Parts: sequence; C-alpha cells; structure tokens
Amino acid sequence: MAPSLNPSFSNAAPLDFAHITIVEETPVSEHTSYTGACHCGAVKFNVTLKCPFPKYPVNACSCSACIRNGYLFVYPKRSDFEITQDFQLAQQGETDPRKDILALNVRNFKDIDLDALQYTYFDGKKLIPSKE
Repeated sequence: MAPSLNPSFSNAAPLDFAHITIVEETPVSEHTSYTGACHCGAVKFNVTLKCPFPKYPVNACSCSACIRNGYLFVYPKRSDFEITQDFQLAQQGETDPRKDILALNVRNFKDIDLDALQYTYFDGKKLIPSKE
C-alpha cells in the first residue's frame, strides 16, 4: 500500500545510501521500461529498471523535503534513463552529471499503481541535527 502523506516511520531503518543505490543484477529479460513526465508534461522520459514493479523497491523517507513533496524514489543508473521530449528545459534541472545513479520520483511515472509497490522506509529525519 502506498505510504500515507504522514506515515509512521517508527520502525524505519536509518538512511543507508549504499543500500538505495544498489539493486541486484537481474537477467535482461526482467528489465522493464517505464515512461513518465514532469508535472506539466513538458519533459518526458523513458527509464529501464532492473526488474518490474512491485519487485523493484521504492524508497520512502521521513525527512521534511520528502514528506512535504511526496517523494517516492527509485535509483536507476543514468545510462538507463533517457529524456525523450524537451531536453533543453530538462537541462536546467539539478541532476549531478558526475553521478551514475539518478533519483526519480515514481509519482512521475505513467500508469503506476502506488498501492501495488514494495516500499522501503528510511528515517531521513534523524539525519538532520536538531536546532534546539
């Protein structure tokens, strides 16, 4: 089931970037392509994941940015991602070209049933030091 807008992260694991950037290798026959777009539809993309949903894990984080914006990330390789429309606009994004892994919000994927996905929860809120 898709995470609520304010899920309980009481049993969430600490954020581990080594875990979220690695998805086990799978046979090419399991690789699955998805299409998606930004909110307005001006920028469209194709991405190939190493396995289909719901087998491919989706990462939900408790930090304020992820909760506020409803981010549900997957982390494919840059080489498995292609912008198919309005590349000029997409160049203004904030993706670090030195990184081999991209963070993509599955809410931007076309025809995805959020309730059918497999979620991994991370307690990113604990990474931010308290201002007290």
